Amino acid sequence: MAQISKLIRKKLGDLLVEAGTLKEDQLREAHLRMRATGESLVETLGLLGFATEMEVAKTVSKQFGLPFIDASRYRIPKEAVEAVPVAFQRQNQLAVLDRIGKTLIVAVAGVLNGEIFDKLEKSSGGQLFLYVSTLSRVMTALEKAGPAAAGKK
Repeated sequence: MAQISKLIRKKLGDLLVEAGTLKEDQLREAHLRMRATGESLVETLGLLGFATEMEVAKTVSKQFGLPFIDASRYRIPKEAVEAVPVAFQRQNQLAVLDRIGKTLIVAVAGVLNGEIFDKLEKSSGGQLFLYVSTLSRVMTALEKAGPAAAGKK
């Protein structure tokens, strides 16, 4: 779980500033817009033209030594779709791509809090293997998972 503990230590905005992907004033402007609109940081950065989803994903991937995956190209099996409620996955901007025994293969679209990882581990009864993806590709993967994903709340 070393990769998980690394991924929850920092806030995404701080990570992007430290990596040079974003400037402090851009982060402040993004936070103001987020409060007003309810958008996520990744959405806001893209809309303001400060950073693309791919730039954010590459920064997270590099900083935490996690592999990048195009989640939208992954064919999610039924047992993975049923492992964690899709509404929870959408809300937390992640996609369970596969379930191998008790291990969940998960694509994340940013930095998550530890409670989310705890819930995922409890639901699988095992461990997590993490990949980084973009938000749009995570959401596309969930949409492509089919009727089982669409109907599961």
